[in-house]
Amino acid sequence: MTYKAIRFSADNKSAMDKFLSLPRKLYRRDELVQDTAAEKALLTGTHTLSKYFEVYPILVLDENEDPAARCVITVYPDRECAYFGFFECVDDIFAVKALMSRAESLAAKLGRNSLVGPVDCSFWIRYRLKTNHFGTPYTGEPYNKYYYDSLLKACGYGVCGEYISNKFPAVPKGLKNELFGQKLAEFEKMGLTLEESTPKTFDRCLRDVYSLMIDLYSDFQTYTEITEEEFCQLFSPLKKVIDGSMVRMAYHEGRAVGFFVSVPDFGNAAGGDITPRKLMKIMKIKRKPRRYIMMYMGADPAYHGLGKAMSESIRQTLTENGAESVSALIRKGKVNSGYYAGLVQYRYEYKLYEKTL
Repeated sequence: MTYKAIRFSADNKSAMDKFLSLPRKLYRRDELVQDTAAEKALLTGTHTLSKYFEVYPILVLDENEDPAARCVITVYPDRECAYFGFFECVDDIFAVKALMSRAESLAAKLGRNSLVGPVDCSFWIRYRLKTNHFGTPYTGEPYNKYYYDSLLKACGYGVCGEYISNKFPAVPKGLKNELFGQKLAEFEKMGLTLEESTPKTFDRCLRDVYSLMIDLYSDFQTYTEITEEEFCQLFSPLKKVIDGSMVRMAYHEGRAVGFFVSVPDFGNAAGGDITPRKLMKIMKIKRKPRRYIMMYMGADPAYHGLGKAMSESIRQTLTENGAESVSALIRKGKVNSGYYAGLVQYRYEYKLYEKTL
């Protein structure tokens, strides 16, 4: 099979349709995490974050003019690297080489010295590649075909970042962590409060999370600062799916100093293109979640041990409701990657890749 790689503009309807159709050809319905509306908005420059970068979509076609591979090259004005994202490909080394060769040539022409990915345009949208435990994605998981890792390595890409998600069983009743429990008691004694989220406090909580996250996450790979308004636009949909009992907002003397955000595991129903079938699934799961995804956690560095205290508070709720959990997308080697390590059933692994041009 021979392949050709093309760049196209947003007004090329045929190429756009083929670009958007490829994931549906590669994944089962319960695996598909594509958000078609978001992809269109990014490709047309109408997304909330589009002002921060330029995008260059690339599509690989086979001999029959059918899509075989795709990606979007994203360039920020203040960065020496370019990013490749929305990466999808059939299991064919010739298809991926046609794609990445064109992508690398373009990035070099744009004056960038390396290509990093997968990054779907922004830190705030999706990045990283899953490398083990395939089957069906959990809510918020970057999901892809199992062979993408080997294809990228065959094209000369090396790993530049590693992440893990810890899968936990239901917490046994009576189980305690003395250290974490002690930290929780210490913070409560000093007047710090841990509040759950409610529909009435959700918007305030979202703004408080933003105020902490822009500092705490600023050293993450691919991070870009955005405004509070943009952050709220991106994450306000959480209001429809969040379980407030599994959220902790830490306040001390009227100031937010930490956050721990979890959502029920809706699989791929809570993301991508929402259908009536997905809505029914969401409603059913929300009534009694069997598993929670612990998505975001952060604490003011001045409050040493607050992450352990919030984790213990969440652990108590998990014990009460009998649900399993996944502590999601933690940078490998970070302290919180080892929380409750003795209970971990297995670890999902994710990677970020880079090639010098």
